Amino acid sequence: MLKHVLFDNDGTIVDSEIIAVRSTLQLLGSYGFQMTEQEYSSRFPGLLERDIIDIISREYDIRIPDDYFDRLRVLHIEGFERDLRAIDGMPAIFRNLKIPKSMVSNGSVRHVERCLQHVRLHDALDGHIFSAEHVERPKPHPDVFEYAMRQLQLDPIDVIVVEDSPTGVTAAKKAGLRVVGFLGAAHIHDGHETHLLDCGADHIASDAKALGALLEKYGAL
Repeated sequence: MLKHVLFDNDGTIVDSEIIAVRSTLQLLGSYGFQMTEQEYSSRFPGLLERDIIDIISREYDIRIPDDYFDRLRVLHIEGFERDLRAIDGMPAIFRNLKIPKSMVSNGSVRHVERCLQHVRLHDALDGHIFSAEHVERPKPHPDVFEYAMRQLQLDPIDVIVVEDSPTGVTAAKKAGLRVVGFLGAAHIHDGHETHLLDCGADHIASDAKALGALLEKYGAL
């Protein structure tokens, strides 16, 4: 029987990835870069902003000014305050799990806390927030998952991971964990399921209802 669920944050609990994508494309558009939301989401799923900008500046010969991340942060905050929502059906799962749950994110602890507070789920977090801030290498490296497992003092058989990105699925599988590839967020497009399966996802959940049914089978809900 499962003892713990490890959730990614962005695109799994909160529908934040699409906000980040739109903010990024809005700002990059002012520098002459054009790409659709679908193209961007398919090209850069789960990567860190700095890695994405390195790729774009190199491959598309776009000059990124020094204040780019300061300006992007402002757009992100404005967008999150205005538009951030929990993904449909996920609050019920998060609150009703029979076992503890923790967050494992490439985002900062502060970011995850703010997201959970914004959608009124922070009080339901009965585990921990594990961030790429805690380790040397972010996802797709397994470091943050391995760190979480050490801190929780659990074995891989005790845990299941819920991830929406190839980056996250890859990291969790490298750590030896079972993974549910989640497709319920607004930024997910056709073909994403195949990407997650190619990265080793053990299960696919098309939405919160499907995820709930799977967690019930594991005795966690």
